[in-house]
Amino acid sequence: MTDEIKHLQETAKFFRKTGAKIKLITLIKKAKQEYDRYDYAAGIKTLEEAYKIDPENPIVLRGLGCMKQFSKDYPKALEYFMKALEFSDTKEIEYTLIGMLYYLEDKLDEAIEYFNLAINTNDNYTQAYEGRNQAMLENHLKIVDLQEALKKYF
Repeated sequence: MTDEIKHLQETAKFFRKTGAKIKLITLIKKAKQEYDRYDYAAGIKTLEEAYKIDPENPIVLRGLGCMKQFSKDYPKALEYFMKALEFSDTKEIEYTLIGMLYYLEDKLDEAIEYFNLAINTNDNYTQAYEGRNQAMLENHLKIVDLQEALKKYF
């Protein structure tokens, strides 16, 4: 009889885990729809529900980071991206997101550093090349502007 009880307990555990995964996927899809509608407040709320189910899910953490980024809460966005990096198998995504965050904050050297990390992780990840090239161009333009200002000054 104890083998039957053990089997039933294992079956119940399996269904609970499956139910949690289904709920997680549903919440992630809902958050994506909210993001597409630019409803970041609702997206954050939905992703926070998903976070309660799986606080180590890199998709949830990335989503929270993106929502915070678009809400201009850059420190919190960086915190979520760094945590996602810890659990992610596709680290080039997180490195690129961190690079974009630094780019938005006009921290171009840091942005380039993270885009390079993404490229080193996956040299076929075009988003990292695009971000790095843009950050390098912005950096170059700042140097040119500085040189022009110095020429006028002297």
